[in-house]
Amino acid sequence: MQSVKNLFGKRIKELRKQKNLTQEQLAELVDMDTRNIIKIENAQTFPRVKTLDKILEVFEISASDLFRTEHLADVSVLKEKIYEKLDKDDELVRLIYKMLF
Repeated sequence: MQSVKNLFGKRIKELRKQKNLTQEQLAELVDMDTRNIIKIENAQTFPRVKTLDKILEVFEISASDLFRTEHLADVSVLKEKIYEKLDKDDELVRLIYKMLF
């Protein structure tokens, strides 16, 4: 299981890239040093609440969206969850088949 800091760092990096921001640009927008953004993304530190508020403003998301990290789990865990869901839902299997082929 991945740590909260690890998942949070991945999520920050994901959101930053979605906004086409560099680490330097994000650091400037949330009023912190670029090294701290790097440390957050590498799970070496966690931001203070004041910084979290700024991050939410920059990304224009809620706190619950910021901590939504299920999709960042290990691929093997994701596959297992998908297989379980598909095993129980034939309509979903058909829908995914249509989407893929």
